[in-house]
Amino acid sequence: MAWQPDGHQSRCDPPGPRCVHADANSNIGCMTTAIIGTGGIGSAIARELASGGEPLRLASADHESARTLAAKTGHGAVAAADNRDALQGAGAVILALRFTVLKSVIAEIAGQLADKLVVVPSNPVSADAQGNISRLLPEGQSSGNVVAGWLPAGTRLAMAFGTLPADLLESASNQSPTPAVLFYATDGDRAAREVERLIRTAGFEPVKAGRLDQSTRLELGGDLHELVVTPAQARSLIAGA
Repeated sequence: MAWQPDGHQSRCDPPGPRCVHADANSNIGCMTTAIIGTGGIGSAIARELASGGEPLRLASADHESARTLAAKTGHGAVAAADNRDALQGAGAVILALRFTVLKSVIAEIAGQLADKLVVVPSNPVSADAQGNISRLLPEGQSSGNVVAGWLPAGTRLAMAFGTLPADLLESASNQSPTPAVLFYATDGDRAAREVERLIRTAGFEPVKAGRLDQSTRLELGGDLHELVVTPAQARSLIAGA
């Protein structure tokens, strides 16, 4: 069992749950993470987290897709019966879904989100039949603030895992000797600690871009989107904003 300098466990002792150092302030212990959505980005996140030892419960509108991903991912990943079932025993849920369906899925599972971390990688964009991409929110309105308004009280939100497309997320993970950065945005300290653990488990170094109102920087078209940078470069970008 290897521990990182900040007290985070870098690998789980399979087949047990993913555990991290917990103290009176962190409230972080052994966790299972649910992933709802097994498309390109959801599948990539699942593979990277599972390779880092994170127990996963996977759900998709296409149940066979979740079953196939769980079987191919291994490392204890299981396919849940549905979205609500995915949240059983999970301390965090990653909603790897199109932005247009986020609100309805959140409404479906809202009763189970109390005291959980919700991670959203979705970009607030859509594409027409010709592949033209348009933003779904008014200029300057952050997706983080919008999603926060859809969540029930007591839920912690972090916008993360959406800055890199699926293929780049997988190719950039676990770089050595210097890890690549994944940026995130959140308003709460506890949410920050929890999402940083997930980012490290996936093979990246977390760097906070700001609060939820700064999540526009992470989105498609934002200055931090699709960047593979070192921690030093990332800190320079944040400081220079």
